Amino acid sequence: MFSKYKLHISAQNSKIEDMKKLYTGFESADMEKLYFCRLFSIAMLAISGISLFLLAFTVMPDKSSILERDYYIERDTPAGQDREEDLAVSIGKDEKDITVNIPAKKYSAVEYKIKLDEAIEYVRKNYLGENQSPDEVSQSLNLISYIPENAIKISWECDTEGIVDSDGSLKRIGLTEPKAVQITAVFSYYENEKRITLDLTVIPIEKSSSEILWDKWKEKYIELSESTACQDFLQLPSVIEGKKILYKVQESNYILVIIALGIFVIALIPVILDSRMKEKIEHREQELRLDYPEFVEKFVLLISAGLNCKGAWHRMTQEYKRMLKNGGKKRYLYEEMLLTERQLSNGMNEGKAYELFGKRMGLLKYMKFSTVLVQNLKKGSADLLNILEYESADVLKERRENAKILGEQAGTKLLMPMMLMMLEVFAIIIIAAFQNM
Repeated sequence: MFSKYKLHISAQNSKIEDMKKLYTGFESADMEKLYFCRLFSIAMLAISGISLFLLAFTVMPDKSSILERDYYIERDTPAGQDREEDLAVSIGKDEKDITVNIPAKKYSAVEYKIKLDEAIEYVRKNYLGENQSPDEVSQSLNLISYIPENAIKISWECDTEGIVDSDGSLKRIGLTEPKAVQITAVFSYYENEKRITLDLTVIPIEKSSSEILWDKWKEKYIELSESTACQDFLQLPSVIEGKKILYKVQESNYILVIIALGIFVIALIPVILDSRMKEKIEHREQELRLDYPEFVEKFVLLISAGLNCKGAWHRMTQEYKRMLKNGGKKRYLYEEMLLTERQLSNGMNEGKAYELFGKRMGLLKYMKFSTVLVQNLKKGSADLLNILEYESADVLKERRENAKILGEQAGTKLLMPMMLMMLEVFAIIIIAAFQNM
């Protein structure tokens, strides 16, 4: 078991005091052990979950079946790709592992014509890229090679002078006046082919030194790529205009991202625990405020019936025990009263027990009540009943205030459902109105 003694750390006193409020009757050492056991249990649970997720992410095979009705394999859409699947095939007693090629579905003649028209229209609308007009082309063209949801492939034949590159970039170094060029879009689908010629005018633009530098890098890259086409390795440019070039590979490591996220979650665990503890403390204080009027009234009633303070206390705790046996819920107030009664049974001074009760409750009204009881024991005040009756009349007003506050809170909680219901009514009215138009 993890504990502060093994880790040589301790929890803050405020957290221990808060836990003692929630778990009546436990010592500080027990509360500290409970706090760290809970903290490390959740941390280990988080680590285990992250480890299982990593294991599943890296080694779990895909066991989804590709066979439909034993003899059918679904093709990809016409815009998809051919693929291969490994199958275990048995003919009688002969068995063999076979790789099956699954070509994508083809267009019919009518579908091909529709898709071709769509592709031509799409190219005409998008090939200029960010240029506003084919008569003034100053930026790279958008020479697309495929269209979403369309299986027709597109290739380009650029001008013979090399002003427009195959990727749509423009070579304008040395261009001093507008230049008319032609590019051809070739639409191909199996044996079908369609060519569209597009006219445009490339205008010269002065480039910044950085743009010129990158253009030179690209030219050098293409030159080296072509000169090393038959070699095992592609050579990258190492120097441009006397400047050394450095390269590095950009990698995306999802495992590191998952581990970092796990560390963040583990670091967040103490914050979450503290937040939940604060919520429970607030709930405890609210419950104690609501129980106080009834507590005072019962105590006054029993004192009026002739019982002393200790007898009234015992009668109220016995009634609470019977309620628990009948399936009632625990209440923080009466759990503290049971602790006080056990202290009295163990020989603790009655005044000291009441004083500790008030301190444990942590609310001013309970401290005031315990002070009245302690003063009665010390001075033998005959006005105890009058003081308690006055307090009972005062808490009656508080009960009305509590009821008012609870009503306001309930109204606030109902605000969102009421708004949703109103939106539903509006939607029904609007839909009905449009249907009748």
